[in-house]
Amino acid sequence: MKSTAEIRKDFLEFFRERGHEVVPSAPLVPGNDPTLLFTNAGMVPFKDVFLGAEKRSYTRATSSQRCVRAGGKHNDLDQVGYTARHHTFFEMLGNFSFGDYFKRDAIVYAWTLLTEVWKLPPERLLVTIYHTDDEAFAIWNTEVGVPAEKIIRIGDNKGAAFASDNFWQMADTGPCGPCTEIFYDHGATFPGARRDRRTRTVTVSSRSGTWCSCSSTGLPTARCRRCRRRAWTPAWAWSALRRCCSTCTPTTRSTCSRR
Repeated sequence: MKSTAEIRKDFLEFFRERGHEVVPSAPLVPGNDPTLLFTNAGMVPFKDVFLGAEKRSYTRATSSQRCVRAGGKHNDLDQVGYTARHHTFFEMLGNFSFGDYFKRDAIVYAWTLLTEVWKLPPERLLVTIYHTDDEAFAIWNTEVGVPAEKIIRIGDNKGAAFASDNFWQMADTGPCGPCTEIFYDHGATFPGARRDRRTRTVTVSSRSGTWCSCSSTGLPTARCRRCRRRAWTPAWAWSALRRCCSTCTPTTRSTCSRR
């Protein structure tokens, strides 16, 4: 098994060889961003680039960003201990394109890294896409060779248009777009398999012409907004309808019908 240092080195070197600038990790406390207490994602140091307020000397970047998720939009505190994959402090490996390559290259890079560099067995991998993203489906199916039954379309499962686990947005306004994720199936014998059998390995997000591929480990879960009970429905199984309390409607993301 590779060490953390080896994984980090493999990732950064893979993208450096493909023309990416290796950018050092930014501080955990952003120096010029009053909207965040902590750096909570690998894209945070590039927010001004995404917004068009900053232009850098490179159009491709890669980084291993130290992150804290202990409050705000991305808060993993409630998940630590309930899943085997959530942390409050971690490193997020990311590759970013600022008006350079787009969807096809980002997908191919992610798949190549996982299957050729880290030697993950392709038969253990499955992907999710935004439900209307036929372009991503075609790339995965016809170019990469992922079987259609292993490409799962995720719709608007959070109660509003474009409110989906496979539609990324930086905020209520600003860069946004469909994303595609790769999951690793640990198998039925994996400890805690009912909750953690599949682990997200890579997220590839389109952001108004800017692409980022962030590699992290985590398994999204949901709470009923009324009773606060957890519904152990991972992102790869949102189609499974379930109730989490008597006042909830059986929606795909256990969203209570009474606010």
